[in-house]
Amino acid sequence: MGDYLTPPLIPPFRFAVVEGNVFRGAYPKERCLRFMKRLQLRTWIALTPEPPAEHVARFCEEENINLVHIKVAKPKESVTLSFSRVTRILQMLVDVANLPVYIHCLDGTSVTGLAVACLRRLQLWDMRHTLAEFSR
Repeated sequence: MGDYLTPPLIPPFRFAVVEGNVFRGAYPKERCLRFMKRLQLRTWIALTPEPPAEHVARFCEEENINLVHIKVAKPKESVTLSFSRVTRILQMLVDVANLPVYIHCLDGTSVTGLAVACLRRLQLWDMRHTLAEFSR
């Protein structure tokens, strides 16, 4: 009998379940795609300065995932998202036709955290709880 090793399931850095079928994290490396496949995503939202890398675009095409790139500046001191971008992100996150959805920025904290904080406020979360989640 030969040794058959199943490749490990490696989630993206800072991967977390926001709720139900909404997932967040950092920019997934190629080694994370086996894990991502298990999520059975319909939508992939990339909040990045540049369009997603070839491995992400190819994966989304192969898995029939709607890949949405929303160009955002690389965060320096503070993070900003325009009203129109926040509105577009929130519309995608609350539309059940887009679920399951994965949303990410470069590091999985700054821009993604702000987008999730806006979702929490839309859900009428208390500001203290929203900020506590954002700080994690």
